[in-house]
Amino acid sequence: METTTQLPQSLPADDMSFAVAVGVPDGQVKAAESDGKRWFIAIVAHNTEKSCCRKLEELFTIEGKKTLDFETYVPSQKELRIWRNGRRKKVDRILIPTFLFIRCTEDTRKAIKIHAVFIKHFMKDPAGQTDAFGMYPFAFIPEHQMLNLQRMVGDAETPVTIDPRRLYVGVRVRVKGGRLKGLEGNILREPSGSTSLVLGIHILGYAKVEMPLELLEVMEN
Repeated sequence: METTTQLPQSLPADDMSFAVAVGVPDGQVKAAESDGKRWFIAIVAHNTEKSCCRKLEELFTIEGKKTLDFETYVPSQKELRIWRNGRRKKVDRILIPTFLFIRCTEDTRKAIKIHAVFIKHFMKDPAGQTDAFGMYPFAFIPEHQMLNLQRMVGDAETPVTIDPRRLYVGVRVRVKGGRLKGLEGNILREPSGSTSLVLGIHILGYAKVEMPLELLEVMEN
């Protein structure tokens, strides 16, 4: 029996759930969502997130061809690490430790769980409706939210963080300059006085990145 990982007690506000990644046509998002695939959340051992992606590819590849249709994603950013001896090196910073996102159908998810012993379990959603046996559904991240997260993580020039707390976000805004130009989200004023752009990510809470006010414009209702 698969276990349930403890989830944040607060979820993003509803209006945070419909931002579409810039440069991705709405029709393309809907097409992706209609193929029966979902971004499931697999739990793996700490510091094995990237290696588990490779293991999955190897496990389901025979003679150069994949035997299962899936894709994986581990949110990470390069950061400069400095050791006491002065050594400097850019390393991958995993944004959500032990999480491996797998986009696939439910049948493929079951096959992966059976054969990929390095996956501890798939996260379940205690806010979802239980089935006839009292079991909660498996948690997943909506396609448009994952596209937004991938855009933020891939293009942000400052560190992206995941915050599971209930945040009192402000007005809806759009980035009007820089590598994240066009990305939509909500504004958040940090206790330090800085401002951040935040995206609601179901189950996880919020993804946020520091963003100067001059790069944000308020969206009209």
